[in-house]
Amino acid sequence: MSSMKKRMIKGMVRWSVLPADCILNSCIINIYKEGDYIPPHIDHHDFVRPFCIFMSKGNIIFGKEIYFVGLSEFRGSVTIPLPVGSVLILKGNGADLAKHYIPRVPWHKVLVTLRRMDHSKIPYGFQSDLELEELRLYEL
Repeated sequence: MSSMKKRMIKGMVRWSVLPADCILNSCIINIYKEGDYIPPHIDHHDFVRPFCIFMSKGNIIFGKEIYFVGLSEFRGSVTIPLPVGSVLILKGNGADLAKHYIPRVPWHKVLVTLRRMDHSKIPYGFQSDLELEELRLYEL
């Protein structure tokens, strides 16, 4: 795992944003062009909760039901505007029951999703990063 992703994970664990027993071991980096979007979905349960999404400025829309409005447009219950550099932690009903989607983007956007695979689903030969596995919270 790259040093930048390690620094992000270390900071989130040490400052109690993520629990120390949920060290993230999977990363997806999505790069969107103007007009791209993420359709409504619930992330697969092979990934342990919580997981986190880093995104540049934009909205994310949630709803137990998300309704089709038009070509690549949907309507949900809640729209959360996220400023530049936001980290969204998804857990509980927000991760397991509510669908979420990213509406069409008006400019290039990068979205980084960090998750942890369920132990029983880890691919054969996967080597966890000991530097991350041994993280502890800061003692204040």
